[in-house]
Amino acid sequence: MRNIATLVLSVMVLVGAVSAATNTVIDLSHYNGNVDLKKAWDDGIRTIIHKATQGTKYVDPKYSTNKAAAEKLGFVWAAYHFADGSNGTVQADHFVKTAGNVRRYVIDLEDNPKGTTVGKQQAEEMVKAMEKKTGQTPIVYGNAYFLDSLNSKILRSCPLWIASYRSSSPRMPKNWSAWLMWQYTDGKLGMEPHTVKGIGKVDRSFLQPPSL
Repeated sequence: MRNIATLVLSVMVLVGAVSAATNTVIDLSHYNGNVDLKKAWDDGIRTIIHKATQGTKYVDPKYSTNKAAAEKLGFVWAAYHFADGSNGTVQADHFVKTAGNVRRYVIDLEDNPKGTTVGKQQAEEMVKAMEKKTGQTPIVYGNAYFLDSLNSKILRSCPLWIASYRSSSPRMPKNWSAWLMWQYTDGKLGMEPHTVKGIGKVDRSFLQPPSL
């Protein structure tokens, strides 16, 4: 009975977290093409998390243009880095230099289909280096399966942006008990809405109050 009560309480906490969260966050990269951020603002979007970098050299070609447009419109702007298997400290330096002045930094931890995949060592190196460089703990993005494979106590100290396209509540990785953001759709899978005016199909996320 105790296990059942614990499970029910956990579900209630997750449902409450979703009901309190706002559905005003999107994440973008050059894959989204040319976007009309004024239309996105009018559609209720208030926070944009944009890919800035990948690895130690790559820079997203849409980052600077979209950042300038978003700042003029008043969006909350955050940047993310797609981590790979190269030196984490060098990746952190590349990311921070490229991202510029942002509200929050995000480390994207997932399988890399076109190169080396980030491991526990590189991820922890990035977190430590970014805390030193920026004075803040970066947000960690990933799905439960990949984050469980890393099983890092250092990553556990980072706010979680969980990717999960389940319709009711996200599957949580074992080292976290709560999420800051829940990416509930990739524009195809998951709950609706999947689209945003001025952009089309896009990754959307719930954000816990207060905002970033």
